[in-house]
Amino acid sequence: MPAARTVPERTEAALERIERAQPLLNTFITVSAEAALADARVAGQELASGVSRGPLHGVPVGIKDLIATQGVRTTAGSRILAHWVPKRDASAVWMLRVAGAILVGKTNTHEFAFGTTNDNPHYGAVKNPWNPALTSGGSSGGSAAAVAAGLLPLALGTDTAGSIRIPAALCGAVGLKPTYGLISTRGVVPLSKTLDTVGPIGRTVADVEAAMRALAGGGWQVTGKTPQPLSALKGLTIGVPEHYVYDRVDPEIENGVREALRAMQAAGAVVRPLEIPELERCWEVGISIVRPEALAFHKRWYPERAAEYGEDVARSLEAARDISASAYLAARRRRRQIARALRRALQDVDLLAGPTVPVTAFPNSDAYKPVLPGGELPRHAVTRLTYPFSLSRLPAISVPCGLSKAGLPIGLQLAAGPRQEDALLAAARAFEAIRGAWPEPPASLPASS
Repeated sequence: MPAARTVPERTEAALERIERAQPLLNTFITVSAEAALADARVAGQELASGVSRGPLHGVPVGIKDLIATQGVRTTAGSRILAHWVPKRDASAVWMLRVAGAILVGKTNTHEFAFGTTNDNPHYGAVKNPWNPALTSGGSSGGSAAAVAAGLLPLALGTDTAGSIRIPAALCGAVGLKPTYGLISTRGVVPLSKTLDTVGPIGRTVADVEAAMRALAGGGWQVTGKTPQPLSALKGLTIGVPEHYVYDRVDPEIENGVREALRAMQAAGAVVRPLEIPELERCWEVGISIVRPEALAFHKRWYPERAAEYGEDVARSLEAARDISASAYLAARRRRRQIARALRRALQDVDLLAGPTVPVTAFPNSDAYKPVLPGGELPRHAVTRLTYPFSLSRLPAISVPCGLSKAGLPIGLQLAAGPRQEDALLAAARAFEAIRGAWPEPPASLPASS
């Protein structure tokens, strides 16, 4: 057998894969090769001398370009911040550095994270590794596509209305939105202060769990039931709000998720339908919070510098000006009602489940076309099933559960009670074991050993 690669060799291989894939997938805005190789040499020396900082020590990681990195430009996918070089790391980046991760660069994002397609007018669209003619999803599309394509084992993203889980589902990666507040958002360019979260995207649940251990540090306290064994789901109760999660969903996605839940049931889980009527207003409530909060941040530039924004983000900011203070406050009240309803449901079941997104990946040119049932726009439809757990601030994970007939990934979303990430990850890990190995996308590049 060939000798295992050193940390510098693995980092060089990751940088080579990124360079090769960039013309096809466009997953990065900035690659910091020189700094990454310098850090890799230090990590390699530490490990060779018997010093280990944990499972991320020497692992190459991508950082969403919304998250500040000391000495490396952070554009937020925008023209306005194109030349911003932060003087200090965001808290999450600092935690990854402490854990010994090698930061190889900044992944492409929807402009200011204010969108779901990662069709960026300033840095180009991120392409889906299963079909580069289709969207990666967003706003953490660069992170999800890079991981799914095998460029990196792990990347950092942010999630406000689904921006980790949506691209993870569309690209066939594992994406976790942690409990709101569990991981600091200090140093993250905000979209919606009351909903923004930071979380990992990985190739496997184990990768995501390793990242969470580093990111959350001592703040991760297990408050749920004892995590299930890897190979057993016996006794776990999974609730499915079928009236909502299967409404206006592609039949192939519904079939794929139902099959995944049947597999979990065969392994000993109890799966049962439940009703949560409050979910019906999630999308309306979500945009009535996100848009005004985004506008509050962007007032420093908008509308004076409106011409420097992409068309879709400028349109969303303009729409935010029509949301009154009373409408915003009413949405905040309804958000709390939705959160209480979901937490009540989780008193009777251990997890909630359903599809992550209601459609498979689509061409970005269709994002604004009313092509879905009821005239729904694809760019809005993809947040309908992720918004409930953003509004309730609960942890939720997307795990690949199957492929459509066209060979596109289908995501299974699982959610748990507040700070019950251990139980959530254990269930996701158990499903992953039942599902078996996940295939490589057509545009993948082999990961280094």
